[in-house]
Amino acid sequence: MISRLGLAIAAAAWLGGCGVADGGSAVATVAAARKQELDKARAMQQDVQRELEAAMAERRRQLERLERDGR
Repeated sequence: MISRLGLAIAAAAWLGGCGVADGGSAVATVAAARKQELDKARAMQQDVQRELEAAMAERRRQLERLERDGR
């Protein structure tokens, strides 16, 4: 009877020999790159949101000044 370790070694050798292990590595690399892109996109979205909120606050202040000055 083959032990679990022996079976795991045999499976790893077989997967490595048929290229599945390389494919798994490529998938992991692509996934890491996609995650990095997603993180950058989220950071950019947050920056844009902060800029938009600042611009809206400035516009509110301008409107308040205009109303206060009677224009």
